[in-house]
Amino acid sequence: MDPMKRLLFWLLEGTKGGPTRLSLLSILAKKPMNTRQLSLAAGLDYKTVEHHVELLEKNSVLESTGDGYGQVHFISDIALADKDFAAKLKGGNNGRKAKNKR
Repeated sequence: MDPMKRLLFWLLEGTKGGPTRLSLLSILAKKPMNTRQLSLAAGLDYKTVEHHVELLEKNSVLESTGDGYGQVHFISDIALADKDFAAKLKGGNNGRKAKNKR
């Protein structure tokens, strides 16, 4: 397994925060946003989104442009080059498991 696949697996499937990160990335795949916009779109606390964005930036999955509060986040070309990752962003339920309806 190549290093980027291993990193993406760990970030998105191998940790407790993986589904949240996949959800955030799915939102950003549609439209780049700043942290506040992303937190509103995801329905998550600002600090939670900030934590996940910082982790994704540190691991080169996200790139950001601008300064401070208006900093806009984009999915990096390195991450998008992984076909399995790109398919996950387009394919689904924003990383959440489907719930059984009764």
